[in-house]
Amino acid sequence: MNVILVDDHLLLRILLGDEPHSLRPKASAIATTGLWYHRLCRALSDQTVVGSMSRRLGGVEDSVAESVLGAVIELPDTIQLLSLRTLSWPMGQLIGSGARLNLLSLEALAAAQHLTAEICLAEIDANGPLQLAALELGVVVRTVTD
Repeated sequence: MNVILVDDHLLLRILLGDEPHSLRPKASAIATTGLWYHRLCRALSDQTVVGSMSRRLGGVEDSVAESVLGAVIELPDTIQLLSLRTLSWPMGQLIGSGARLNLLSLEALAAAQHLTAEICLAEIDANGPLQLAALELGVVVRTVTD
């Protein structure tokens, strides 16, 4: 089974029932990282901050927003979430082998390697350093624009 590793913006779209058509073949599993999941939780839990994710949630009916918040709080079992217990050593090895990435990108790259997954980023999350490091390691990174 193919695994697609999604960022926080794409995760929200999936939970909203607005999964981009080009994201994955039907048989593919969805995974995300702890830090992307945390960033989504942080964006939706602070009502004083208005950003692209909270605006997207604010644009739907209250019942849909409540359902999505419930799914964010209790992430569905169909979405894999890797622990730093699993990824910390591989992240350290990436640094040791010369990767110069922020923590978010290190976790994503280590998770993609662990799962043999393709990394899918929303256009707003396009990340040159992650894409370059992934290319060097044979990990596919794709920006999803629709």
